[in-house]
Amino acid sequence: MDPEGSCTEDDPHVKLMMEGSTLRKVKSRFWKKQRHFRLLEDGLTIWYKSGWAGKGHSKFSVSDLEAVREGHQSEVLLSIAEEFPAELCFTLVFHGRQGNLDLVAETPDEAKAWIRGVRKLIHKAQNMDEQGRQDQWVRDWFLKADKNKDGKMNFKEVKKLLKMMNVDMNEDHALRLFTMADKSETGYLEIEQFVHFYKILTQRDEVWKVFQDYSGDGEILTLEELECFLRVEQQEGQHSCHRAEELIQRYEPLESAVNQSAMTMDGFQAYLCSLDGSIFKPELLELHQDMTQPLSHYFISSSHNTYLLENQLTGLSSLEGYIQALKRGCRCVEVDSWDGDDGEPVVYHGHTLTKKILFKDVILTLRDYAFKVSEFPVIVSLENHCCLEQQTVMANHLRQILGDMLLTAPLDGQIPERLPSP
Repeated sequence: MDPEGSCTEDDPHVKLMMEGSTLRKVKSRFWKKQRHFRLLEDGLTIWYKSGWAGKGHSKFSVSDLEAVREGHQSEVLLSIAEEFPAELCFTLVFHGRQGNLDLVAETPDEAKAWIRGVRKLIHKAQNMDEQGRQDQWVRDWFLKADKNKDGKMNFKEVKKLLKMMNVDMNEDHALRLFTMADKSETGYLEIEQFVHFYKILTQRDEVWKVFQDYSGDGEILTLEELECFLRVEQQEGQHSCHRAEELIQRYEPLESAVNQSAMTMDGFQAYLCSLDGSIFKPELLELHQDMTQPLSHYFISSSHNTYLLENQLTGLSSLEGYIQALKRGCRCVEVDSWDGDDGEPVVYHGHTLTKKILFKDVILTLRDYAFKVSEFPVIVSLENHCCLEQQTVMANHLRQILGDMLLTAPLDGQIPERLPSP
């Protein structure tokens, strides 16, 4: 059984996260400041601030995280390697273009607890059902929009948030629903009240109409009614009866409805938004194309100026550019190499103010991440501007770091008439 997939509530690492820890947030070799981190009661929000008594604080959702990296796996943590050993260091990697968070724990056990705990929570977030994902997406928006961090919003703030979420609404209708969701009659919605408000505000009329067309009482779909829908609309054919039972068990949230072999509107919508309700054939999500043709017969996912995270004139060069490109399945990366100090070639956008990174570190990163998500070969496009001496250094790094991973001769020992297949 996958240990990451087990229940998190009683996990000792998650419990430690909820109790809180003092971790160093590191931005550079000279900026290392202590912050108090803890996991909030919802089990999906990480909160931190500069002091227990201070008012200012920040928070982010576990669903914003892509991964946790152990040790000195960022330029920032590498720069403090002599001061803080690898077993104290870890990096929280965010989705998209958001900057990563480099952290240093007080003890190896504390670092291990946070690494394992966060991984467990990421796994939990990634394996939510469709309804859970949508609810968490709404919660994340609420947290981002809650500027004063008081955990509640009035109608004016909610209107602004809905505009940010691209929700088209009639203001009078939205106000009526807001009042309905405000059970405590305070004029504010807390986070779970807002999730409920968002659901009723964005209920899809076309889904409701289909549900009403097949429901005898307008409240539930019986097993026979759901089977009829599957047969007529979804064209499930002779397996529709067995399929209806499966879907009720899988998507119906109300236990009393499951016991009656029935499906409510919430279960119906959860089914339609799931992979089971998708128009796409699931088997086509896997690789099914002919991959035996020569390399030149394919479009290859390629990256330009892979090392750059920002603009081409003054932007940041980073190993993270290579990591993110390779994790997205990129199979051709660019390495612009120039003469560096102390005989070590560097990678940057030549004749600009972009930051320089070591060629050696780029090749180490390619070695570690080239085949994490794809088994197909990686083309390293070397734009070489180095002198002969540093070209020799480059060649040595390529051979020593990549070893047998590097293709240095024709596959069958003979000059081919065409390129090999992937």
